[in-house]
Formats: sequence, C-alpha cells, structure tokens
Amino acid sequence: MKIADLARVRDEDLDGDVAGQASGAGARALMESIMETAREPVPNRSGRRRVMLRRGLAFGPVAAALAAALVVWTPFGGPATQYANAAVSLKTADDGGTGGDVIEVEINDPGADAGKFTEAFRAIGLDVEVRQAPVAPEDVGKLIGPELIEGSYPKGAGITISTREEGCRSAWCGKVSIPVGVTGRILVGIGRPAAPGELYATPVQIDVDPGGGVIKKYDPRNKPVARVRADLEAAGMKVGYVVMWDNPDGTAGGYAVDPANVKDEWLVQHVERIASDAVTVFVAAPAGLPKDSLPMIQHPSPDWWQN
Repeated sequence: MKIADLARVRDEDLDGDVAGQASGAGARALMESIMETAREPVPNRSGRRRVMLRRGLAFGPVAAALAAALVVWTPFGGPATQYANAAVSLKTADDGGTGGDVIEVEINDPGADAGKFTEAFRAIGLDVEVRQAPVAPEDVGKLIGPELIEGSYPKGAGITISTREEGCRSAWCGKVSIPVGVTGRILVGIGRPAAPGELYATPVQIDVDPGGGVIKKYDPRNKPVARVRADLEAAGMKVGYVVMWDNPDGTAGGYAVDPANVKDEWLVQHVERIASDAVTVFVAAPAGLPKDSLPMIQHPSPDWWQN
C-alpha cells in the first residue's frame, strides 16, 4: 500500500478504522526549511557495549522537542498525506531532491500521552511505538531515539540524526532519517522526569557543571582519577568507569571496566551523569596500556525500552 492511497485523518476519525476515512483541513504546515548541520549515530542501548568517540564532539543525548522533525526515507511518491492530533502533526513531503519523499513530524505537545504519538504513526502505516522515557530534568519533554528494537536495517544503513540551530526555538531542532528497507518495530521515547536513582534514557555529559547536576562549576577534565572519584563520592555519587583508547584516525574507543582495574593516577576525559545519584567517568588509557587489554564488565543500562 502506498502512502498516497491513505486518507487524511483527524483525532475524531480514529474511533473507527483509520485507513480510508476522509478528513477536513488536515495537519497544520510544518517547518518550512531544515538546515542540516551534523549527522550523529544513534547510540547503542545494550548494557555491554563499546563506546566510540570522535575528538571534539560532545557525548550528549539524541533528543528533540517542539520543532523536531522525524524523517522516514521511504519510496512514497504522489500527493502528500497528512495527519494531526493534539500530540503530533505528520506530513509527507519531498526532501529537496534527495531521491525520495519523507515523513515530517512536528511535536505539538511533548507532554501528551504516549499513546497519541503511537496512534499517529500507525495511522499512516508506520510500526512506531512511543513511550515515556526517564531523563534528566533538562531533557524532560524531548524526543529520545529512535531505536530499532525488532527487525533489521538494509546492509550498511542505519538511523541517523541531523541537527540545525538556525531558527530553532526549541531545545533541539532537526531530523531523524530511517532508511528505505528497514523492517521491524521502531521505538521512540518522550522524556519524563526520572525517579530518584532511575537510570536516564540518555546520559548527560558534565564538562563544567553549572551546579544543576553534581558539583557547581566543577571541571573533571584532565584531573587524576583519585581526585575526581573523591569529589564525586563526596557529592553522593556512585561512580563507574569507561576506559578509552585513542585510534590513529583521531577517534577513540573503549568500554566499561571494574573500578579495581582503574589506576588513581590515570587522567579523566569527561564525566556523564547516568542517574540522579550515579555517574560514569571516562578515563584516558595511559601510554603503554595495550588496546582492549582490560576485562570488560556490564555497563549500567536503562530498560525503559525493553518492556
């Protein structure tokens, strides 16, 4: 079935069978232009994982709010199909000659019931589920993900993120693209306040903490592990570690290790808050430590998306 064959629908049409019902004006106009400024891979959510990092890039959340656009690359064609409810507006449109039409999604109300978002995607034939995701206070109301939780991508493809800052009046603006040929179920989160001690769906990087997180104006970078650990534990934080090795191409990779295998004199790269009472300290592997030579352990992983 092609998107062009689907009817425009409204909230009141959803009491019955969505497909094939006519509607009135449809969704309101979405963002007129999207300027792409970066592409970032969606993070792996498995607990036991390797971390890849390129120098100079922040290790922040993949999130979107009021003016975000979720773009699904699909071979639609034909006239645009629109859908809108109180939570979200959907519209198919040409993405400027990139080889296919897209679905643009504007979030009208991040605090709306997650079922309204799921309802919207399914109304236009997409197997997308939206759930409430626990996040840090600064990420409440943002869109988290998306994540492919069942199925597979075409070979060499995956979900990508592009961001824009110009004209953005929300916490984050941009697009998420899902390649043609993806199969299975896609999960999207809408940020809600995490309970005390609950793992965040996306970590929050601490470079110079302004005081809303752990320690006011605290900068952990290039400090020895022993000092950073003492400071964070004094602030009531549980501390875990990821050791990172530099690669010749300027990237770095690493994984979670047991605290007993982290030496006091090693230097800290940065710190991420993973819960209100827990942090992960990223440590630079010292010269002479063979790559991937330390035993890997299970990294704390949120499970909001698994249930």
